[in-house]
Amino acid sequence: MDNNSVARFDVASAVACTVFIVIGTAAIYVANDFSILGSVFPQVIAGLMIILSCLYLLLAWRRPKPRLTHEPGSGLRRFGVMITMLAWAFLLDPLGFLSSGVLAFAALLLIANFDRWTARTVMLYAAAGVFILGSLFTIFKFALQVPLPQGWLF
Repeated sequence: MDNNSVARFDVASAVACTVFIVIGTAAIYVANDFSILGSVFPQVIAGLMIILSCLYLLLAWRRPKPRLTHEPGSGLRRFGVMITMLAWAFLLDPLGFLSSGVLAFAALLLIANFDRWTARTVMLYAAAGVFILGSLFTIFKFALQVPLPQGWLF
């Protein structure tokens, strides 16, 4: 029987969703010790992580998808994204929010982009990066008054 024709429940994703639910619950519990303003962001993100994981589990259970063949290079890209995000977390303090954010954004684009690079694509991604990082910096620094790591660059 062909693997592409059999509808199966995605066990690996279900396990990942369960792990995210546990991590989100733990994050909400730990964030209760933060200040009222400081706990808003982690609790909102953890709550979204829990809700979306539960939603995915419900949809995966109700409508199993056909098993797709493994795309070559997909595992390496996922591993690269994981390592990049981990490096970003560890570089936040020494480099600062903006510097580590720019490096992480650029690395993620290089890892995740399947298409050919053109000047238009580079300009579009650069504009999107400036907008996203600038918006996050503005929201955290001024609206939520979260103390961001300064780092030694800027």
